[in-house]
Amino acid sequence: MERSVNWFINQGLLLKTPFIRRLAPRLQDKARSNLITMNILFDLYSNEEARTTLNIPDEYDPGEWVVISGYYAMYMMSLAALSKIGFRSKNHAATAVALETFFVKKKLLEPEILRMLENARLEREQIEQLKLAKQRREIAQYSVTKETTRKIAENIRKDAFKFVERLEALIESLPSTP
Repeated sequence: MERSVNWFINQGLLLKTPFIRRLAPRLQDKARSNLITMNILFDLYSNEEARTTLNIPDEYDPGEWVVISGYYAMYMMSLAALSKIGFRSKNHAATAVALETFFVKKKLLEPEILRMLENARLEREQIEQLKLAKQRREIAQYSVTKETTRKIAENIRKDAFKFVERLEALIESLPSTP
């Protein structure tokens, strides 16, 4: 069942909160911090000097946290965009629906940008499932999991930068007052 903005508002998961506009810059800062974290972790794939200095074991795979950091960079920037128009979201699904309603349908944001957020959420869930399966010994070879995770991490990293950059441009284009 597809839910509307009004459904999320009625459930208390999306709130019209004018004072929230002041938080947009802080949410943007959090998004940028998540991008930095994502990059640091992604660099651990190939930076042997850093791995040695930090005493990181060979079997450590940073991919899961690259994906999580990338997703949260996108999510925080989404919250910043919504806060700029006076909305506070308490739910990931509500955030996506609100972005679509307030920005995509009004042609202020391209649909593919919204798809990047949804894809990152799904990929994060896939990584969590792979981790769970590994813990249950349902995956025959851990190397397959690591390879899959790295590919997902590479894609999310690329999308996270595009997404954050695009939403920052959107936020800049929005009026400061209602």
